[in-house]
Amino acid sequence: MGAPRYRCDGCGNLTRFDVTTTRRTTAFHHYTVGGELRVEEETVLSHHVDAVSCRWCGHGRSVVELAESEAGRSDVGGPGEQEHQEPGAASRVT
Repeated sequence: MGAPRYRCDGCGNLTRFDVTTTRRTTAFHHYTVGGELRVEEETVLSHHVDAVSCRWCGHGRSVVELAESEAGRSDVGGPGEQEHQEPGAASRVT
């Protein structure tokens, strides 16, 4: 299972969210003789999403997590998603 997908029902955003998470991990820390750290064998013990807010609206009141069946669809955002294009992205020609 991958990372969840979100949609802002307020503006139709599907691509820009601030996500705050808490993770507990265990890992093997390997230090070189020179003191440089390389983290190996990291295992996630727990992972919790604390908050999600929309980058366009600036709040999380209208953000919903998409069901797996909706997450892969290109028409999920409806007309609101086409109104907000990524800065610097090529425009869509239909």
